Amino acid sequence: MLSDTIKQIIQNRPVIMSMEEVAFFFKVGKATIYRLIKKKELAAYKDDEDNWCILRDDLKKFCSKNSNL
Repeated sequence: MLSDTIKQIIQNRPVIMSMEEVAFFFKVGKATIYRLIKKKELAAYKDDEDNWCILRDDLKKFCSKNSNL
């Protein structure tokens, strides 16, 4: 379960984030986020320009499932 502080931080993020923005949020490389997407651990979709997009709600679900913050 996420703390209220972490929930607020996530809530202040954009509704749709790029793979780069999520990598910056977690302080990891883009390759790590790409691996999570490919393993279907982090939900994402490709936009019209073939860029990976992650929804804020999916980021929140991922954090809730994989964090003790």
